[in-house]
Amino acid sequence: MKKIVYYITDHGMGHATRSIAIIRELQKFGIDITVRNFNCKEFIQKSIPGINLIPSKTDVGLVVKNDGVSIDKDKSKHEMNNWIKSLDENARIEKDRIIEIKPDLIISDISAMPFLVAKTLNIPSIAISNFSWYDTSNFLDEAVLETLNQAYDYASIALKLPFGTTMQHFKNRYEVGIVARKTEREKEKIRKEIGIKDSEFVVLFAMGNTSNEIICNNDKNVRILTMNSLIKNSNVINLSNWTEGQELVSISDLVICKSGYGLISECLTNGIPFYYVTDKNRIELNMISDELSKMKLKNEITTEQINNLQLNQEYLNALPKFTKKSIDTPLVGQKILEFLNN
Repeated sequence: MKKIVYYITDHGMGHATRSIAIIRELQKFGIDITVRNFNCKEFIQKSIPGINLIPSKTDVGLVVKNDGVSIDKDKSKHEMNNWIKSLDENARIEKDRIIEIKPDLIISDISAMPFLVAKTLNIPSIAISNFSWYDTSNFLDEAVLETLNQAYDYASIALKLPFGTTMQHFKNRYEVGIVARKTEREKEKIRKEIGIKDSEFVVLFAMGNTSNEIICNNDKNVRILTMNSLIKNSNVINLSNWTEGQELVSISDLVICKSGYGLISECLTNGIPFYYVTDKNRIELNMISDELSKMKLKNEITTEQINNLQLNQEYLNALPKFTKKSIDTPLVGQKILEFLNN
């Protein structure tokens, strides 16, 4: 049986959700997979029951402010500099874990440390992401950035997802389509489980761990679902513990989210209208916004604008519709399998 160790960065749920989609696909091939992650460990274990998970830090990403979107550059620089300067030391510690597992392949989204381990142990490796920390962390010290660049350079190949940076520093780079979790259940069953009538409309707020309070102006036949967002409304259904977030997207008439890859990709692949809150100072979020603009789907919104929305039947029916985008996860899984077997 082939073995893979799959690293998921300790920054952001979007990396975890798309990695879960890929891991589910790889499990169909009978591959033994060990996941390395810390900040989403409970979510991953709920999503993939029985998965072998080693809960330990894989990297340090951006420090996000209380609004849930913008970053604290000073804190980010301090924490990321310290981690990257210790990259060799962390890789040496990690090497002992990997020697025991004896994997045939290492995959990382998008921690740099595993590529040092893979190089040392002569194990092939794959980077999967829509950006790299090298591309998005231009505020770091030049020497630190070069350390990142060298670590990423050890990746055997990189599978570049859409909606992100160019990732041109990877030597062997292949562009792939959207990777996202698939909605497996019928919408009627999901709505019934939550308690939503056939005649009711649904607006989902999924703006991450933000301190910004949202005031909802909605009619009685518009149900408000929330995943962590602070909604000032007596008729909100809090579904923060709902594991399969793509199911909530699939039953919505509108999604209001932050401009991360995870929610955006699930809106696109379910064909659901969406607005997103972004931060123009974050490179990777700007790239997502730019690609959405090319698709005529640049739907940026501010908290003030959200609070001025009148969420009623007429408004929701008038939202521009678009054709749902295809999910490329099976093709990505097949590409990984072919690489693993060659």
